[in-house]
Amino acid sequence: MNTVGEISQALNEWAPFDTAEDFDNCGLLIGGEEQPVSFCLLALDLTQAVCEEAAERGAQLVVTHHPVIFHPLRRVEAGSVVYNVVQAGLAVISAHTCLDRAKGGVSEVLAKRLGLSNLEDLTGCGGFVKVGEPERLMNGLELARLVKERLGLESIRVYDAGYVVRKVAVCSGSGGSFLSEVLASEAEAFITGDVKHDVAVAAANGGLTLVDAGHYETEELILEPVRQYLAERFPGVRFERAKNDEPLFQVL
Repeated sequence: MNTVGEISQALNEWAPFDTAEDFDNCGLLIGGEEQPVSFCLLALDLTQAVCEEAAERGAQLVVTHHPVIFHPLRRVEAGSVVYNVVQAGLAVISAHTCLDRAKGGVSEVLAKRLGLSNLEDLTGCGGFVKVGEPERLMNGLELARLVKERLGLESIRVYDAGYVVRKVAVCSGSGGSFLSEVLASEAEAFITGDVKHDVAVAAANGGLTLVDAGHYETEELILEPVRQYLAERFPGVRFERAKNDEPLFQVL
């Protein structure tokens, strides 16, 4: 039977954990390398619901994008997610910013889902922002409708700067901190999530079309490539997407 350590090493080969940002926490975060694995769930976040599902369905390992332990813990309180994970005997591996910037990583998968071609890394963004050309020339509203369709969204936020879009910058998750680099590039539009008001104002002042497609919605599509990658490497292990890994916000 395969082990947690073997699966961790396979993920490390794709997205080396030591390439994560200094603030991040990637790798095997809970459990031991020698723990045997026959069933693994994949989720963007290890919520209480995902923890309960893993325990009820008999999984031994959960692979997440966002780290289950992000900030240093001073205590582990009964009923917390970390406490419940340990009580259930689950191991947890998280691949966050190392997977964001890896070849075939989150932003690249997002860009290809949106049909962008001739992809390049945007200078000064550490591999987190991709720039590419859309399938056809379009305005900001048309671009937003395409994103909404390709990601299967119920709603989307967009600021349309009124220019024809010939190049698009893409950053999965929360990419507002890269706005200055995008504004300095040739991109006429920026697609990301978690856009704050001040970022939207700066984009408008800079004449940049800005599409907020959501944090979860721009990242969850990496889970299927991860599942396929691990399933090919470990045919004796069952890898499935957690059924309870869903967006936390509801659209009313």
